[in-house]
Amino acid sequence: MAQSARRTRRDAPKTSLKDIIKAGPTSSLEALAFAAIGLGFGLGLGLSAGAREWSREALGYGWIPVAIWISAALATLRYNRHSVKAHWRWWVAAATLTAVCIGILSQIHAENGTLAETGLSGRWGQTIGGSPLILAVAKLAVVAIVVPLLLFPNAVGAVYLRGLRYLGMGMQFAPVYAYMGLSRTYYFLNQRLRTVRNPLLRESSLNNAKSTIGRHLPEKLRTRFGDDKDDRSGGLHGIEGGESPQGEEHDGQPPSLWADTAPGSLPEWHISQQANPRQASKTVSSAAGGKGLKWVVPSMDILAPAEPRTTADEPLQQMARHVERTLADHGVNVEVKDIKAGPRIVRFGLVPGWVPKRGDSLKGASKGNSSWEDEPAQGERSRVKVQSILMREKDLALALQTPYLRIEAPVPGEALVGLEVPTPSPTKVHLRSVMEASSFGLLAAKGGLPIALGQDTSGAPVVMDLASMPHMLIAGATGSGKSVCINSVVASLLLTKPPDQLRFLMVDPKRVELTPFNGIPHLIMPVIVETDQVNAALRGLMREMLRRYKKMEDLGARNIASYNNKADECLPFLVLVVDELADLMIAGGFEVEQNLVRLAQLGRATGIHLVLATQRPSVNVVTGLLKANVPTRAAFAVASQVDSRVILDSIGAEKLLGKGDMLLLHNDSPKPRRVQGTLVYDEEIEQIVDHWIDHKGPPLPEIPMGDISGDDEDEVDEGMMGQARDLALRHPHLSPSFLERRLKVGGWKAAQIVEILEEEGLIVNR
Repeated sequence: MAQSARRTRRDAPKTSLKDIIKAGPTSSLEALAFAAIGLGFGLGLGLSAGAREWSREALGYGWIPVAIWISAALATLRYNRHSVKAHWRWWVAAATLTAVCIGILSQIHAENGTLAETGLSGRWGQTIGGSPLILAVAKLAVVAIVVPLLLFPNAVGAVYLRGLRYLGMGMQFAPVYAYMGLSRTYYFLNQRLRTVRNPLLRESSLNNAKSTIGRHLPEKLRTRFGDDKDDRSGGLHGIEGGESPQGEEHDGQPPSLWADTAPGSLPEWHISQQANPRQASKTVSSAAGGKGLKWVVPSMDILAPAEPRTTADEPLQQMARHVERTLADHGVNVEVKDIKAGPRIVRFGLVPGWVPKRGDSLKGASKGNSSWEDEPAQGERSRVKVQSILMREKDLALALQTPYLRIEAPVPGEALVGLEVPTPSPTKVHLRSVMEASSFGLLAAKGGLPIALGQDTSGAPVVMDLASMPHMLIAGATGSGKSVCINSVVASLLLTKPPDQLRFLMVDPKRVELTPFNGIPHLIMPVIVETDQVNAALRGLMREMLRRYKKMEDLGARNIASYNNKADECLPFLVLVVDELADLMIAGGFEVEQNLVRLAQLGRATGIHLVLATQRPSVNVVTGLLKANVPTRAAFAVASQVDSRVILDSIGAEKLLGKGDMLLLHNDSPKPRRVQGTLVYDEEIEQIVDHWIDHKGPPLPEIPMGDISGDDEDEVDEGMMGQARDLALRHPHLSPSFLERRLKVGGWKAAQIVEILEEEGLIVNR
């Protein structure tokens, strides 16, 4: 019986205002009675001076919110008392809001009158708020925070926790972004000052401006600005004598070197054990007489064959259905239309589905069409927003049980949202598999500098021409695959270019990554491992660049390709490879950056190209001026989003898998492209190096680089010492870093000047 009574009360229709109006005379009489009571109370306060004085001193203007709350409570108790019991928490919250309003009124004081001392809320308001102001704010804050938490612990607690988490994230990242902003501002202003003070940088900036303007001019006027767009084709067409690398004619077809070979197992390496030490002190330059000798590139057989793909279609289809169900569970309707499986990454192409428009979902539910999969009628539906898919990244990572998940929205050139997840059966990308692709063969036949970088998310080979890049910057943490990428780039060039078409200048402060290439005839000089010799080598490279510009001017050529077509003796490409840029920036300072920037700005037309690598992509290593002149950048796995923004100007590199997984940014791509880098074994590098060391070819023209020992070029002149003595008289405690900044010299020369000043007694207590 009790349950039946409760059910009857619960199911009884609720009384509305319209029902009260239609109730007839009874409700009208009740309304008149309430009005009479209110009027009588108001007249009592108006006629009684004591009542008025008491009300003003007690609550002041605080009677207004109190009267509103009491009136609403009485009316609800009379006509809908069940709602008061069901929603008592909201009534308590309203009372709390009324108390907060009274506390705020207590902080407003009149100039004179009864409320001049107590504020507009009277004595009771002083109890809630009062003075001092700090204590009042603390009391009101406690009431406004604690009471809602006690009334609605789940909802309000979740909001508070989310706010605390966002506050913690803001406090964590605010100093980082503030530091980045200040650093970028400092380097921008510093570079502007350097450009104004240094005539060489002014000349380079002017040349860049002319080149930019020239690209937008008509063809007849473009030549006076030195446009070098035709430099993409490189300068040399094929190997000497028009023959293939194996010495066989191919009649316009790709040489047999690029023909498809059957995949096989990893070959056995038979490294010669005979005495054949690497000549680190000098390079192989010529044979006796040099007549009848030709340079022959190594055979592709020394490289490991490609691994067969083992990715089945059924697991990928199951992952696609799992992605659809996971998003559907969170109210996001999508359909997987495209599945591309790469060596280590699977990319699912998501097409946003349809959802009912707001208000139409209830209509559909009333008709029995509440299923999510039922498409609404045309005109009653809208597309799922891309932002809704991006917000479910963590949910997808949890469902797919992987932390390495990346969403690309949209995919460049396609109406899809790309979801990249690790493949269930990863495979390696060997250097041979990419070099044997037809795209690499066609690129090599054009005569540029083809390099094999890897395969994209669909398994397609990624090959590029270093001559058209024209420079490349590689960054990544330890173990991410940065050094392997450098070896792949160098190996690609050594397998396609003889030393009469390509020469190297290598810098390796770590002494372990590039030193195995010592002895090959491609090297201009042995691999530089001493940081104090780098500036002298870079100055020698700039002298070679200016010498080439003089030759082009005499012959009327605009770039190396045009010069080699007109000249009797062809100029080889020059590639500068630096393994650890951060160490050079620390040791060489401003001079290293200045030399690299100038080579990057002016070296392309003369066939000089840079390949720079660093483990620390910070703003003081990858400066804005250097990054602006190196358009092609490869980012491997990095530690944070800050490092990713420095190298790519966007996030994403912090989510890479490592071990060759990289994001490639170049001129032809508006967004970074995900690529799995090629793998080259140490045994393969040794085989390539042994081939070139044992190979005898025609004499090679010497490229004068000057003395890099530092005895002549880095000798301190008297004018510089005069400036240093003046600084020492004003700053007797100066340091080498101070001289490096003021005199614009390298770290080694600054230390030498300090030693001289110490001997002269101009520096004390250093």
